[in-house]
Amino acid sequence: MEKRKFSWKEALLLVLVLAVAAGVYLYAKTRPKGAEAVIEQDGEVYRRVVLADLKEPLTLEVNGAVIELDKDGAHFVSSPCPDKICVNKGIIKRAGESAVCLPQRVSVRIEGGDSEIDSVTG
Repeated sequence: MEKRKFSWKEALLLVLVLAVAAGVYLYAKTRPKGAEAVIEQDGEVYRRVVLADLKEPLTLEVNGAVIELDKDGAHFVSSPCPDKICVNKGIIKRAGESAVCLPQRVSVRIEGGDSEIDSVTG
Protein backbone atom coordinates (compact mmCIF):
# COMPACT_ATOMS: atom_id res chain seq x y z
CA MET A 1 0.00 0.00 0.00
CA GLU A 2 1.29 3.39 -0.95
CA LYS A 3 1.16 6.27 1.53
CA ARG A 4 -1.02 9.16 0.43
CA LYS A 5 0.29 12.69 0.87
CA PHE A 6 -1.79 15.74 1.74
CA SER A 7 -2.53 18.03 -1.15
CA TRP A 8 -1.99 21.74 -0.53
CA LYS A 9 -5.78 22.26 -0.54
CA GLU A 10 -6.26 19.68 2.21
CA ALA A 11 -3.45 21.20 4.28
CA LEU A 12 -4.96 24.67 3.89
CA LEU A 13 -8.38 23.38 4.92
CA LEU A 14 -6.87 21.71 8.00
CA VAL A 15 -5.10 24.95 9.00
CA LEU A 16 -8.31 26.95 8.54
CA VAL A 17 -10.34 24.51 10.64
CA LEU A 18 -7.75 24.61 13.42
CA ALA A 19 -7.64 28.44 13.30
CA VAL A 20 -11.43 28.69 13.59
CA ALA A 21 -11.46 26.20 16.47
CA ALA A 22 -8.72 28.14 18.27
CA GLY A 23 -10.63 31.40 17.74
CA VAL A 24 -13.86 29.97 19.15
CA TYR A 25 -11.99 28.55 22.15
CA LEU A 26 -10.21 31.85 22.87
CA TYR A 27 -13.44 33.84 22.52
CA ALA A 28 -15.24 31.55 24.96
CA LYS A 29 -12.32 31.62 27.38
CA THR A 30 -11.83 35.41 27.36
CA ARG A 31 -15.52 36.35 27.47
CA PRO A 32 -16.23 37.80 30.90
CA LYS A 33 -18.26 35.54 33.18
CA GLY A 34 -20.83 37.25 35.34
CA ALA A 35 -20.77 40.44 33.28
CA GLU A 36 -23.53 42.82 34.25
CA ALA A 37 -25.34 45.38 32.11
CA VAL A 38 -26.03 48.60 34.00
CA ILE A 39 -28.79 50.77 32.54
CA GLU A 40 -28.93 54.37 33.75
CA GLN A 41 -31.45 57.15 33.23
CA ASP A 42 -30.57 60.73 34.18
CA GLY A 43 -27.37 59.48 35.83
CA GLU A 44 -29.24 57.16 38.20
CA VAL A 45 -29.13 53.36 37.99
CA TYR A 46 -32.40 52.21 36.44
CA ARG A 47 -31.61 48.47 36.39
CA ARG A 48 -28.76 45.97 36.63
CA VAL A 49 -28.95 42.72 34.68
CA VAL A 50 -26.52 39.79 34.91
CA LEU A 51 -26.20 38.80 31.26
CA ALA A 52 -25.31 35.15 31.90
CA ASP A 53 -28.61 34.70 33.78
CA LEU A 54 -30.72 35.61 30.75
CA LYS A 55 -32.36 32.60 29.11
CA GLU A 56 -34.01 34.71 26.41
CA PRO A 57 -33.58 38.30 25.24
CA LEU A 58 -34.88 41.01 27.59
CA THR A 59 -36.26 44.22 26.08
CA LEU A 60 -36.49 47.36 28.19
CA GLU A 61 -38.03 50.72 27.28
CA VAL A 62 -36.34 53.56 29.16
CA ASN A 63 -37.45 57.14 28.51
CA GLY A 64 -38.45 56.27 24.92
CA ALA A 65 -35.25 54.35 24.11
CA VAL A 66 -35.55 50.59 23.61
CA ILE A 67 -32.65 48.44 24.83
CA GLU A 68 -32.31 44.71 24.19
CA LEU A 69 -30.15 42.54 26.42
CA ASP A 70 -29.19 38.90 26.01
CA LYS A 71 -26.43 36.60 27.23
CA ASP A 72 -24.08 37.98 24.55
CA GLY A 73 -24.46 41.70 25.31
CA ALA A 74 -26.71 44.74 25.05
CA HIS A 75 -27.69 47.27 22.39
CA PHE A 76 -30.12 50.07 21.64
CA VAL A 77 -32.81 48.77 19.30
CA SER A 78 -34.51 52.12 18.75
CA SER A 79 -34.71 55.65 20.08
CA PRO A 80 -36.74 58.75 19.25
CA CYS A 81 -33.54 60.81 19.03
CA PRO A 82 -32.78 62.34 15.61
CA ASP A 83 -29.25 61.02 14.95
CA LYS A 84 -29.63 57.38 16.16
CA ILE A 85 -25.96 57.27 17.19
CA CYS A 86 -26.87 54.99 20.09
CA VAL A 87 -28.62 52.53 17.75
CA ASN A 88 -25.69 52.57 15.31
CA LYS A 89 -23.24 51.79 18.14
CA GLY A 90 -24.19 48.13 17.90
CA ILE A 91 -23.82 45.43 20.53
CA ILE A 92 -21.63 46.02 23.56
CA LYS A 93 -20.35 42.87 25.21
CA ARG A 94 -17.08 43.46 27.08
CA ALA A 95 -16.53 45.01 30.48
CA GLY A 96 -15.85 48.71 30.04
CA GLU A 97 -17.91 49.16 26.88
CA SER A 98 -20.87 51.53 26.90
CA ALA A 99 -23.54 53.02 24.67
CA VAL A 100 -25.27 56.32 25.39
CA CYS A 101 -28.36 58.08 24.03
CA LEU A 102 -27.72 61.67 25.09
CA PRO A 103 -31.05 63.21 23.97
CA GLN A 104 -32.98 60.60 25.99
CA ARG A 105 -30.43 60.69 28.88
CA VAL A 106 -30.11 56.88 28.85
CA SER A 107 -26.94 54.81 28.97
CA VAL A 108 -26.01 51.15 29.16
CA ARG A 109 -22.58 49.85 30.13
CA ILE A 110 -21.04 46.45 30.81
CA GLU A 111 -19.40 45.93 34.19
CA GLY A 112 -17.85 43.08 36.07
CA GLY A 113 -16.92 39.71 34.83
CA ASP A 114 -13.35 38.53 35.06
CA SER A 115 -12.03 40.99 32.48
CA GLU A 116 -8.95 43.05 33.34
CA ILE A 117 -10.03 45.92 31.07
CA ASP A 118 -10.92 49.20 32.81
CA SER A 119 -12.52 50.91 29.81
CA VAL A 120 -12.87 50.69 26.04
CA THR A 121 -12.74 53.68 23.71
CA GLY A 122 -13.45 54.08 20.05
